[in-house]
Amino acid sequence: MCDATDTPAMESQPQLQKERVVGTPSKLCVKCKAAKPSVSIRRSLYCRDCFVRASVTKFRTALSKSRKRMPVARARVMVALSGGATSSAMLQLMADYQRMELKGYAAEPTYASVVAGHVDESALFSGYDDAQICDIAAAIDIECRVARLEDVFALEGDRAALLELVHATIAPGTTRDQFCVQLTRGDESKPAREQLRALFAGLGSATDREDMLDIIKAFLLARLARQAQCELLLLGDSGTRIASKLVSLTSRGRGFSLPLEVGAETPFLGSSSSGVMAYRPMRDLIMKEIAFFNLWTRQPSVVVPTFTTGAPETASIDRLTESFVVGLDRDFVSTVPTVCRTVQKLELCPEALTAAQCIVCSMPAEANAQAWRNRLTVNVAPSEQSLEHDIAPSADIQSPLSSFGVTAHLCYSCQSLLHFAKPGVALPAFCLENYREQATTSPPSDAENDVDADSQQRRESLRLRIEEFFI
Repeated sequence: MCDATDTPAMESQPQLQKERVVGTPSKLCVKCKAAKPSVSIRRSLYCRDCFVRASVTKFRTALSKSRKRMPVARARVMVALSGGATSSAMLQLMADYQRMELKGYAAEPTYASVVAGHVDESALFSGYDDAQICDIAAAIDIECRVARLEDVFALEGDRAALLELVHATIAPGTTRDQFCVQLTRGDESKPAREQLRALFAGLGSATDREDMLDIIKAFLLARLARQAQCELLLLGDSGTRIASKLVSLTSRGRGFSLPLEVGAETPFLGSSSSGVMAYRPMRDLIMKEIAFFNLWTRQPSVVVPTFTTGAPETASIDRLTESFVVGLDRDFVSTVPTVCRTVQKLELCPEALTAAQCIVCSMPAEANAQAWRNRLTVNVAPSEQSLEHDIAPSADIQSPLSSFGVTAHLCYSCQSLLHFAKPGVALPAFCLENYREQATTSPPSDAENDVDADSQQRRESLRLRIEEFFI
């Protein structure tokens, strides 16, 4: 997003000369009013020292706002470290903040301890250097706890039972999706890494794979925080990332849980019973600011590969929205700050506070999400409707002893995620645990859900039409 070299003559570069057209008449730093500027941020010019101090102030201000809502006094903190530019900068800023308080500048340190939490993704991406990421934490004397992606298929000895997707297509003779699973015993001879790769290979698109990866990482980070007895988890979401997530999550159908996924403070993360608060203290810094901060403070970082690394912008929804937001912010510099301020005003609706948790992503699942999705989604093309009726239903689906429906336990977005998944895909072990927590009673059948949803929708539509005539 920005190119820079650590040279004294940086202010003479052509790129910076264009940005100086809009600035102070004296072309001096807007903070100290004495030094020559080295970078332009939102058409404001900063020298190197003032820019670094301003970045530190933004981080500490955001942290102090969240500190007022800490679950306990002197909470233990885990910093989510992916090795990227934002998480590396956040770890350095948090370490400096904790070190400053321990030197006696504060009467009592705000946080009891600081550790780093990292999720090893080498099972999916080649060339992933996990040791190099751990060295970033070791260089500043921060303990780093590591979890691996494949651990979700070997949790606490419960590897023998998993949920296997047996049907995720259009049910014959209907216009709705039918999500059925069955209990399956994991193959002891098949390594957990191979099961993880089979899961991602069975998903339909790069967008679905990125969504599943985020879900697994959230669960593992929450588990790492619980194991380290940390009450707070700091996530490295910059302002640019939050703005792009707002668009991408909304387009993927996660508007019901949006305040939990982009808000400054998240009541829970990765699990319905995690007991972990997630903070996003980097929300006031855009990616350009983070890049220059790491450059001038010599903060190391690594390139974190993704499913769309080197792919075109249209490879996934996340990739497309990120390119859109970055391009818009380049021409209209107040785009990201405006979106981030709007995000902080979002609040959960009352239904989300009492809604059941999705067994896959652990976010609130809107009631009758399937009926809502059926009204907005074209499941079968008219030319293919006759062919769909000719397909015989699977014997496994008709047998209640071998499979059972989980549609009522899936949020709107996870229904879309599993819609194009291949039958036989085994879901992570925490999905079964989440299902056991919720399925204390027999869930209603899909047909009953559809009838109740349609009836409720008709009553609500009628009420809205005649509401203005009420006295």
